Amino acid sequence: MNLNEDSLQKIAELARLKIRPEEKESALNDFNKILEYVDQVKGLDVSSIGEDEIYLRHENAIRPDLMGKHLSREEIETFAPSFQNGYFVVPKVIET
Repeated sequence: MNLNEDSLQKIAELARLKIRPEEKESALNDFNKILEYVDQVKGLDVSSIGEDEIYLRHENAIRPDLMGKHLSREEIETFAPSFQNGYFVVPKVIET
């Protein structure tokens, strides 16, 4: 599957991306590389793997939580221009 400029433009509009004219060729190339990779994944033979096997192979790869050196609340407060009731005070982002 190859993307053309019209498809790239439609994707950009849907994703609210602004792709400058000088970036179009590079962006088109990047998207096509991603689609080639997706096609490779789709082409993999997974018929030998049963549905139940997918879940049985799962191993926890997360490292254990270890208590280490940490900053005190007072030290953290010095990083923020405004700190109130244990929270960083930041400008409003969502209008209600």
